[in-house]
Amino acid sequence: MEFTISGRIRRRGLRLVGWSAPGVLGCAAWAAATTGERRTGALALLVLCAGLLLRGVLELRRLRRPFRLRLDGTGLTLHDAEVPWQAVESVALRHPPRSAEDDGSSPSPPRLVLRLAPGAELPRKPERGAAPREHTLLDCTDLDQPQAELVRALREFAGHRFEIAPRHLLPPGPRDARDPRLGGAERQFTGRRANPAVRTAVAATAAAICAVPLAGALALGRALGSAPLALLDALFAAPLCWATVRAARRQLCPLRLRIGPDGIGLRDPAEAEVFAPWSDIGAVTTGRLPHTAETHPHLVVYAAPGAVLPFPRGFVDRGHPGHVLLRLDHLPDRGRDLPAALRTFVPDRYTDLG
Repeated sequence: MEFTISGRIRRRGLRLVGWSAPGVLGCAAWAAATTGERRTGALALLVLCAGLLLRGVLELRRLRRPFRLRLDGTGLTLHDAEVPWQAVESVALRHPPRSAEDDGSSPSPPRLVLRLAPGAELPRKPERGAAPREHTLLDCTDLDQPQAELVRALREFAGHRFEIAPRHLLPPGPRDARDPRLGGAERQFTGRRANPAVRTAVAATAAAICAVPLAGALALGRALGSAPLALLDALFAAPLCWATVRAARRQLCPLRLRIGPDGIGLRDPAEAEVFAPWSDIGAVTTGRLPHTAETHPHLVVYAAPGAVLPFPRGFVDRGHPGHVLLRLDHLPDRGRDLPAALRTFVPDRYTDLG
């Protein structure tokens, strides 16, 4: 399967040049025809448009660099070498590290990274800062084809050499895949269990706390004939009612974790459940969080290549996006039965970090 980058780079470069070139001419004419503060503003816009024009020209110059990427049953074909699969230790789609200004909503587009087997070489210099025997072949922002096609080709041709999780968790190599549907019935873990009597008492207390201030505000307003006074009392009572209702919802709808033959579902207290199928999950771990000083054990899931998980609290670990689901001490018995449930459904994707 052949992959190209010329089409997207050409469109991006022509778009930048097409929009910025008229801006450069217009701002230059404006700056020549004006004086004072207007000229200063025109020169500032001229510099901005010139920067965009230069970026577009540099994008178009990238088309002069040779590029070829072909994946098939024999290996990878590049513009400067043919690499058989026997000379490949692993191939991965790795996301660049997040910057300090990243809002954490989603990771940056990945890059295709090739790791050669010991003794194999490419007739090119390695990138600055790259790990030994690793070469970046492609930035997926330049890919003409959909990223899903690249993922399918890597799964089909690279096989066990395709890195689906951080290497220290699941090193690329042959492993026995297990169908999660053979794990049996679903397991559920609830953060806080309340019996029906407690739930009824909590609901009744919440209703009373919400109703009494509002009823008092209405009665006081009618007795004094002062609608503003009643409104003021209601405004003070509203935050109390909101906090009470939220606390009641967290008690009646506690934290719940579902692990079953179809995937993992997580419901934070008083929130809707978020679910991810096993096909979108590359690895699952329990233990300490990576790259942090946090000592409490957590449940962490890593997205499979090309997949996007709906869970919050995302991070990037060695190029692979992951999500922190919960702390194990939020579950009964500190989640003692959780590792056994994960080994039942996905033993080939689960790692206990201790």
